[in-house]
Amino acid sequence: MRSKLFVYGTLKKGLCNHHYLKNARFLGRVRTCEAYPMIAPKKWYPYLIDRPGEGFRVRGELYEIDAATLKRIDRLEEYPRYYTRKKICVEDEKGRRHEALAYFLARPIPYRKFRFLEEFRPQE
Repeated sequence: MRSKLFVYGTLKKGLCNHHYLKNARFLGRVRTCEAYPMIAPKKWYPYLIDRPGEGFRVRGELYEIDAATLKRIDRLEEYPRYYTRKKICVEDEKGRRHEALAYFLARPIPYRKFRFLEEFRPQE
């Protein structure tokens, strides 16, 4: 089974957890079709909040992954305890839409007190 996965944080190219995608196929840079709040209260770990219509259309990367890679990433993201995941719509640079899995913070937090990000960069 192969799935598409939207990554927006430390799984992106050049960041600390990208090695989890060593067996994945990079499909390109994308952004969410809907706006979502993305925050980085810990600077190095962004959270996507499942509140469609708030925030920005978040920028990230799209990968095609196999079941074993999804299982490894589920462990990394402590799914379903720390992050949940669901299918969302993302749009590539040519305007094509894709259905992809995305990880969202599982617990409620006062996310509105943080600055919303359009794209995660750990130096910010």
